[in-house]
Amino acid sequence: MLAVARLLERGAWGGPLPATLGRAWEHTLGRTVIRELAWPSHVRVVAVGGATLGGSGKTPLAMACAAHVAARGASVALVGHAYRARPGRARVVREDDALGDVGDEALLAARALRRSGVRVVVAPSRSEAVAFAARLADVLVIDGVAQTAPVRASLALLAVDAAEPWGRAVALPPGGDLRAPIWRLVEACDMVVAVGDERQPSSLPAAHHARVAMHGVQVGDELLGWDEVARLRVGLLSALSRPDRVVRALELRGVQVRATVRARDHGPFSGAALGHLDAAPVDLWLATPKCALHACFGAHAGTRRAPIGVLSSSYVLPPTVEVELEARLGLALT
Repeated sequence: MLAVARLLERGAWGGPLPATLGRAWEHTLGRTVIRELAWPSHVRVVAVGGATLGGSGKTPLAMACAAHVAARGASVALVGHAYRARPGRARVVREDDALGDVGDEALLAARALRRSGVRVVVAPSRSEAVAFAARLADVLVIDGVAQTAPVRASLALLAVDAAEPWGRAVALPPGGDLRAPIWRLVEACDMVVAVGDERQPSSLPAAHHARVAMHGVQVGDELLGWDEVARLRVGLLSALSRPDRVVRALELRGVQVRATVRARDHGPFSGAALGHLDAAPVDLWLATPKCALHACFGAHAGTRRAPIGVLSSSYVLPPTVEVELEARLGLALT
């Protein structure tokens, strides 16, 4: 699975056959953009989808939207997705839930949003999660759904990578990793939002750029600045679909990655992969909060020589998205 993901990300399968298969998939993939979901009439919904098969930044964008709406006084639930997990039932995610029960992104969202009052909900199916969340909140932010039917979402956002909005290959599988035809993605949403590093220019208008501010590396109780990290030999632990985005952000801050240990998106790391942590000539392993979850549950978690530092970052919504959220959800402007 990891090898296939790498090939899709790079657009390694070129030529007439992948193009033909992509055209054959076009209709089927286009139908997956809109999900049939139902909720009570008093509930308002924000849908946040991604343009590619992972790596678009949709979950951080959904979390930022949920926090913003909650800060305006609304009762909010984030409907997550329990990738590679088995929730068993519709449930509110707790900070101490097991990774295998709720999934990495839902667990991280619950921890990140704990002070905002946003409840994170997962279930065996998306429809169950929406029905359960609608009993808890008046506004639902659905992570991973571009648009809904038969009733459209109050606001539908499409998250794209700021540097490569439609993936490196700009093609459907197997030629690339586009989730659906571009025209279908854009037609379904109300706004395209570029998610990317604040130090890197976006290929889309700046007014629609959700910027990622990276603050340093958390090692235990200490936050290391970029100048200090740049003097170290660092490696990268990645359970992401696009680790090159992290590498690019680190390079913009003078940090060179000397070794990479990679798992497929949402993990897990294999025991063999984590075994490389002991042998690699690095002073510090870097990981996003999501990747660190998987590394800490690995078989070699207690034997590694170099510590794991967690990248500390925050996401800033563009004013255009804030205005649309407040207008479409009927929130008080501040």
